[in-house]
Amino acid sequence: MTRNMKRMGWAAASTAVALTASGLLAPAAFAGEDPSLAPTSGPAFDATAQQLLANDDVQAVTKDTQGRVVVYTTEAEGEAKTFADSKSNVVVKHIDSPFSPKAETDVVAGAGYFSADPSAPTAAGGLCSIGFTGFTPTGDPAVITAGHCNDDGAFTASLLTEPTGDPAGGGAANNDDVSFRAPLGTLGFSQYGGPGNSAGTVGDKASVDIAAIDVTNTALNLKPEITNWSTAASGDLSLSTIAVTSVGKVQAGQVSKSGRTTGYTTGTVLELEGWAKVGDREVYGFPVESTEVMVLEGDSGGAVFQGNTAVGVVSGGDDAGTLLWAADLQAGLERTGGYTVAVEIAAPALITPANGGEIGVGGTISGTAPAGTTVEIKPASGAAFDALTDAAGNWSFAAPDKLGTYAFSVTAKSGFSRSPSVDATVEVKAAPPVITSPGNGSIVIDQLNEFTGTGLPGATVTLTAETVDDSAPGDDARVKVAPAAVAANGSAVVRADGTWSIPVDLGIGAYTVSATQARDGQVSAAAVIYFTIAPPAPTIDGIQDGATYSGAAVPTSVSGTGVNGAEIVVVVNQSEVARTTVQNGTWSVVLPTVLGEGAYELGAVQTVQGVSNGTYLNFTVVAAAAPAPSGTPAPAGNGGGLAVTGMGGDVAPLAWGALALLLGGIGALGFRSLRRAKS
Repeated sequence: MTRNMKRMGWAAASTAVALTASGLLAPAAFAGEDPSLAPTSGPAFDATAQQLLANDDVQAVTKDTQGRVVVYTTEAEGEAKTFADSKSNVVVKHIDSPFSPKAETDVVAGAGYFSADPSAPTAAGGLCSIGFTGFTPTGDPAVITAGHCNDDGAFTASLLTEPTGDPAGGGAANNDDVSFRAPLGTLGFSQYGGPGNSAGTVGDKASVDIAAIDVTNTALNLKPEITNWSTAASGDLSLSTIAVTSVGKVQAGQVSKSGRTTGYTTGTVLELEGWAKVGDREVYGFPVESTEVMVLEGDSGGAVFQGNTAVGVVSGGDDAGTLLWAADLQAGLERTGGYTVAVEIAAPALITPANGGEIGVGGTISGTAPAGTTVEIKPASGAAFDALTDAAGNWSFAAPDKLGTYAFSVTAKSGFSRSPSVDATVEVKAAPPVITSPGNGSIVIDQLNEFTGTGLPGATVTLTAETVDDSAPGDDARVKVAPAAVAANGSAVVRADGTWSIPVDLGIGAYTVSATQARDGQVSAAAVIYFTIAPPAPTIDGIQDGATYSGAAVPTSVSGTGVNGAEIVVVVNQSEVARTTVQNGTWSVVLPTVLGEGAYELGAVQTVQGVSNGTYLNFTVVAAAAPAPSGTPAPAGNGGGLAVTGMGGDVAPLAWGALALLLGGIGALGFRSLRRAKS
């Protein structure tokens, strides 16, 4: 019903014309107060632009918001640059080619085309509409249209028509104004009705109306967009379009159509699928109803869509043009052997780090893209690779291990459709190396012989160490360790497995150590740790942790071993009671008071180079067992043992009471015994 067959002579398309001018740039003096500035307004600016555009290399002259004249030229070192050098407010921008009218090369859905048999003496052909731009099974450009537009495969060649000659663009309704713009391509696939262009079968979704034209004109730029025909008078249908972002099944509600005869129209879908007799064939699809004319001859093959989703191609319509039958797009594409519809994909975005930002080697470079797409990362040098998006559209990849500027482009793709590319650069920096031993804030006993850690394979790790005196103010607290204490100049190359080690000879003290790593001409920031090398804890001899003492066994002195020259402070119940120095590896102090009943914590703290370590233990003092009073009979069953000695019976009770009073007067202080060393 919508096919328009008409006899026409086969004509070649018009060719693109580059918009250039000829003539030499003639430098001139411009009126104004400052001869070093080019005019940016009024007749003086117009004269400047005219003179500049007289040069073949100058393609455009504009003015920006900063009061500058901007010249676009295809010759970076031409006369335009000479002129710019003489004016402080002239900017020259280099472009690779002259401007050309894009209306002649941009192809969008809904545009008209003519198909015919080029071998026939007089080409009998059909005027139809492009449904959607797309791809061949191998990714070459193609357009999707209706199968009945090519007379069961007889019309193998096609031409684009001029929009202004199509009825939707103001041309005659009888197509007398039809003219051709450019070659389009050759028929790649066609099916009208059932397989093999048979009549088709009701109930069989393989009864379709679909065709694909392989675009052979390499000058054409196919866009995943549908024209609304509002800019047909300009000859450029691509100036006002609806983007195609997906292909899907029709839903109940409003549906739009674009074709060369009635242009952009809208109707309503109430029934979602069925079969209709279109001409002499059965076609699977759905009806679109409207109260106005929305489809006439020549609209066949045109785009049927909902929002940004492609759902069908125009197959037929009633005589009034208010009822359209759309062939189901997905069912038709399934019959083509791999032809697909081009969709517009939003450009991906770089999130972390921001463009121009910094990232560590192996760090995560991430961004977003439309969900379900694949993101292609193409480095400025090296092979491209892909990153998949998750359900939320997030993508990521690891930063390279080469330090310096990493330039790359990011493109989202789905099938053969590709988004605009986003160019980006990040600075890949070496992260500080990791010092794994000793740990930050740790205590090492006696000495340290080696630093170990991880870093970038092949990088050189360099250490510097400073002793820290917490009692000194500011910078005076830090003194660099002599180079001899850090062997091999304090540096090492990170091994292939990412580990490194540096031998050192550090003694007792508090230290701050920093480590950097350098590779590819870059030096990382420093990793800094603080740790302490403490003397070994002194020993406490003669007193057992957890023991109980009484009488003559109660300790009156404390002794042990330690580091020669170290100061030993003895504390009882957290109070200092004595102080001495280790000599010949030993130390000893006399307790200044007699220890009465109670629990005690006794500690010996050894200090070397301002760093302390101590040993603590706990013991208990109890009262000694009282002797039996004089004259008291020996307990029965002593077997006539040892003779009883002591004072007479008259004084025994008093003496015993005095002893008890004395012991009670000493008091009882509770402490525990031997504890682990601490600093």
